[in-house]
Order: sequence, then structure tokens, then C-alpha cells
Amino acid sequence: PGNKHKWLAKTKHETLSDFYFKVSDRRTFTDKILKLNPENYYTFGFVRNPWDRILSLYQYLKFKKPIKEIETIDSFQDFLFQAKDGVDWIKNLSTMRPQADYFTFDNGSILINFLGHYEYLQEDLSKISKEIGLSINIKHLNKSKNSHLDYRNIYETQMVDIVKDLFMDDVNLFSYEFEKPYPNNRISGQFSR
Repeated sequence: PGNKHKWLAKTKHETLSDFYFKVSDRRTFTDKILKLNPENYYTFGFVRNPWDRILSLYQYLKFKKPIKEIETIDSFQDFLFQAKDGVDWIKNLSTMRPQADYFTFDNGSILINFLGHYEYLQEDLSKISKEIGLSINIKHLNKSKNSHLDYRNIYETQMVDIVKDLFMDDVNLFSYEFEKPYPNNRISGQFSR
């Protein structure tokens, strides 16, 4: 969701529920002027191991410094402790929302054609390409100089628990564990609750 040019999204980080609500609110405009209906499209998205994802977010913030408040953070551990305490600027980052929020409606249902895993990105993109009859090739942008690190070597026990608590829905719904970089149950296809 969130193609600003066709769907009139506020940001590139809308949830599925926000997106569909906005489109249904503008259904007349969408159908008559743009002749687009989201229900006629093949929809897909990707999830990522929460521990790896949040470490990547922290590294991005420290390297790119898109938010001045990141200068107040001393370490990844400090970042997680402040996230646990609900510090506003961290809490309001779109990446701090559980990934489950992006794929579920308010009633908990999920309505996408394909849910892939970042850990199987190329394989899952190949499956999607076959489904839609187009070749999808993406470049690796914003690659971190630390992308080769194993996230499991960075965390201490307390830090592991903070991420688990913050992203419990993702851990349970998408079958992730700290000790395993890959999900216990690979979805790589249609997903529903």
C-alpha cells in the first residue's frame, strides 16, 4: 500500500486498513476518475525477522541521521530501552509499528494475495513474478556497512525480551524466534488468519 502517485497516500507507510478505508472513502473519485479499484490488483508484501529488522533500523538512523534525536542515543541498547519506555520520537517511527499492522484490518483479517519473507526475498519475488507475469528486479539500496553482521551477536538477554515484547504480534503471527534468523513456518504465499 501507499503508492503516493495513484492512490493518494499520505505516506509510503500506510497500513492496509488505512489504505482501504481511504480508498473506500474516495471510491467514487477512484473508480470514475482514476478507474482504479484495489480489489482488482494482485497484492503482496514482505515481513522480516523483528530482531534483525530493528537492529537494521537503528543502524540506518545512526548512519543517515534523518532525525536529530538519534544523536541523543548512546547505543543500540539505549535505543531499545528508550523504545520500551515509549519515548515519543521512537514510538512515532513508522518502523516501530508491528509489521502485522501493515497487513491486517482492524478486525484482524488479512487480505493480501502473497506474503513473503525478507529472508527469502529473491525466491519470493520470483514466485510473485510468475504469478503476475512480470519480472521483478530490485536493487539493494541503503545497504548498511554492517549488513554482514549476525544480529544474534549484538543482543543481550534483556534486549531480546524488549524486541519480543514490542513486536509480539510479529513474533507469533509470522513465526519468528530470536535464535533462528529464518521463520519457523515459511509463508511465501497467500496468508490468512
